[in-house]
Amino acid sequence: MDRNTELRRLAQALHKKPEDLAYLDALDGLALQKVRISFQNSLLNKFGPVFEKIANAGKLAPDAISATLCTKVFGPTITANMSYFTPMNKAISLCKLFDEEFMAEVAREQIPEKAVDMLAGLPVEQLKRVTAKLVEYGDYHVLGGFTDYIPEQKAIEIMEVIKDPAANLHISFYAQRKDRIGKMAALLNDERLVELIAAAFSDDQLLVEVGLITAEMDTKAQQRMAKLTDKVNKTYRAKAKAKAEEMGYANRLEAYFSA
Repeated sequence: MDRNTELRRLAQALHKKPEDLAYLDALDGLALQKVRISFQNSLLNKFGPVFEKIANAGKLAPDAISATLCTKVFGPTITANMSYFTPMNKAISLCKLFDEEFMAEVAREQIPEKAVDMLAGLPVEQLKRVTAKLVEYGDYHVLGGFTDYIPEQKAIEIMEVIKDPAANLHISFYAQRKDRIGKMAALLNDERLVELIAAAFSDDQLLVEVGLITAEMDTKAQQRMAKLTDKVNKTYRAKAKAKAEEMGYANRLEAYFSA
């Protein structure tokens, strides 16, 4: 587990900057994750019975009426919390009646770990529209959290709608499953990977991110990344090595540096 990724996710949940959480320096990535999940669950733990009662009251109502109540009365926060107590087939039916604007608002309030079944059940075309809306608003932390839990094939398809290479890296910035991101990145054509590499080397934080992603790739994929990096700029691999040695992941990029 990447500690810096988890620190960024906790900081976002607390509406703080990562540097404001220096008092948590003694905690590793797993401990930070526990703190984040505990915080995100706090509202649910306090008002769970209320959310459950509201959800139960709407089980027999027609979907159109329930959807109107969610958008016009309850709002995204209550809707997100009710979703954990709503039968999954009902929740998915309701989501299909929401536009991408409201779905994006709900996504901001949801706990990714509790949305696994919903992510599996929602149509990929709807997820694409919501993703585009969240990218438009720069909600990379929201997308990063969901990337860890969305079914892999859907994640691959959704990645196609994110045209900005820097946006892809910013999303990965908040995703813990770097191995999954690496697998998806390896499926990109050379042109898109070149764009991704160029974007990464324009920002030190993104450079670390693409390094962590590449470190999860197999030997052949790392060699391909090395070739494409040289195509962008032959000095970049030396820069990447210096950064990887500084951050402690250089030993996982042997194939990339030796290609």
